[in-house]
Amino acid sequence: MQVATTLLQASPLDALPSAGLDPRRLRAHARARRHSAQVRWLRRAIPLGAAAAGLAIVVGTWLNPFADLGVSVSLGSIGVSGSKVTMESPRLSGYRSKDNRPYVVTAKAALQDVRKPFVIELQNMLGRLTTDESGGLAHIEATAGIFDTQKEALELSQHIRLWTDKGQEARLTSAHVDFKAGAMSSREAVTVTMPTGSIKADGLEVTESGKTISFVGNVKAVFTSHAPQDSSDETPPLRTTEAQIKDD
Repeated sequence: MQVATTLLQASPLDALPSAGLDPRRLRAHARARRHSAQVRWLRRAIPLGAAAAGLAIVVGTWLNPFADLGVSVSLGSIGVSGSKVTMESPRLSGYRSKDNRPYVVTAKAALQDVRKPFVIELQNMLGRLTTDESGGLAHIEATAGIFDTQKEALELSQHIRLWTDKGQEARLTSAHVDFKAGAMSSREAVTVTMPTGSIKADGLEVTESGKTISFVGNVKAVFTSHAPQDSSDETPPLRTTEAQIKDD
């Protein structure tokens, strides 16, 4: 292509005047001009084609980290704006390396900067994690989140809700979720409700997949006088820094 372009640039045909030329030479000159135009078009089209191929490589590279982590990915439509890739209806599923329990993260949309292939911004996300051998589930939803596929962790913000199938529910403003460790923490106001009452605090620590829940700062608790009908040994112990609740 470079040779053809060089020859065309050096060709004197474009400089020849049309006056005084016979029809055959005029036709030849017209063919040469058309050929030159085609070459110029190809010179523009080839970089575009290379860019499209590069995009395919980028998408493939983006998917590889999930494959390496054993995370299954499904996506809706994909769009590109600058260095960011926008994906509709992403669904990520995998297994925690600690205990091989499954988790699923879905979202309305996800954005990823190709320069940071392991970090994904999630919009209107929902997560689900199996918490015990009997198949108990914990659910998380938030308006916004950042999922780090290397650390298997979520940074959540805006209207966060966490609930379990045992009747516990927490509402937070921000939270860090570690799927590997089965832990969650927040340093902002939190409200937790459960079958026996409610707790408000300045912060929250959840460890051991919800087996231990610790409340931090200005803890206020209200409990009903009757025990739940379906109590079990699996109900998580609650711990606070101000000792309003003790379960040692």
